[in-house]
Amino acid sequence: MTEEIASLGESAVDLVGSYLALLESLVTLESPSGDAERNLQVAALVRAELERRGATVERHPAPGHGEHLTARFPGAQSTQPPLLVVGHMDTVHLVGSLARLPFDVDKPNDRISGPGAYDMKGGLATALVALDLIARAQRRPAGDLLFIITCDEEIGSHTSRALIERNAKAARGALVLEPCIPGGAAKTQRKGVGSFHVRVQGRPAHAGIEPEKGASAIHALVGLLEDVRRLESPEKGTTLNVGVIDGGTRSNVVAEHAHAEIDLRFWTTAAATWMEHAIKALTLRDPGCSLVIEGGLNRGALERTEASVVLFEHARVIAAAQGWTLDEGATGGASDGNLTSAVGCPTLDGLGPDGGGAHSLDEHVRLSDIAPRIALLAGLFLRL
Repeated sequence: MTEEIASLGESAVDLVGSYLALLESLVTLESPSGDAERNLQVAALVRAELERRGATVERHPAPGHGEHLTARFPGAQSTQPPLLVVGHMDTVHLVGSLARLPFDVDKPNDRISGPGAYDMKGGLATALVALDLIARAQRRPAGDLLFIITCDEEIGSHTSRALIERNAKAARGALVLEPCIPGGAAKTQRKGVGSFHVRVQGRPAHAGIEPEKGASAIHALVGLLEDVRRLESPEKGTTLNVGVIDGGTRSNVVAEHAHAEIDLRFWTTAAATWMEHAIKALTLRDPGCSLVIEGGLNRGALERTEASVVLFEHARVIAAAQGWTLDEGATGGASDGNLTSAVGCPTLDGLGPDGGGAHSLDEHVRLSDIAPRIALLAGLFLRL
């Protein structure tokens, strides 16, 4: 098996041309989140590519967004639960971004550019071509593979969450096609996310004539947000960010209402549970105002568990056999890997190609990293 895994690295070089053609087809179909028609076009392309490789594909309508796809590839041993391969087809780039960031292969500078090339159409193409690499070796995956390709990850996975979680609960593991950490490391930890909406109701009054008859929602909110900041523990990676705040009507009116939106990030379920309880237990200092706090935890953390470390160790050994070093790391951003991990599915994230410029007009992947990533995924499909 070791010799076979090693040979994949050499054979993957021959498939880079096929990879580039596929990636160009994906990138030049712009697919911003929430544009159902354009995401359906990408879904049709991905579905055809999956079926051409022998998958049985099921379509899951997502009205207003497009559709999600699940695709099953039979493995050599189909009695065990499937291995999930998780990705998304939507991007943050608005229609017209392609004109400003055209698909381009710049060999001298080791770059493949285009909107969504890095996050994460490059990862989708990698997984599909990895299947071609296995077929060339006349092999099948060790067990069934179940691809889940969604169309709303960039806006919170609201219509795909149940689909991901249901399948993750019944899977033997999950490989997530998000880009690796810049420099090449896989992601064995991701922070979880919470979102809270704070509304304060006050009592209006003329700020010059009789301010004492009012109760300022803005002043009360400011005091509350000071208490919010005291809750966080940056040294433990538990952070709170007040990203939106508004309220009042005019400078000469005691504010009747105020609102804030708070982002929570955390590494562990224990930290998240404590923080959620603490935020919802907050009170106002001004008895003349009333408070409503809504929201809560959105995605659990992708925690580094014994089972997820086993997945990483397989990946590290495969990479070493193919002649390169795979490290692991953590990131504060969330992905659908948070969803699979939170329901108990061992998860290895960040298996897409190296690059940079996510969500910007500098988005690109490294051309030299394509063949190693194809070979790594092919090795994981054969070994897990």
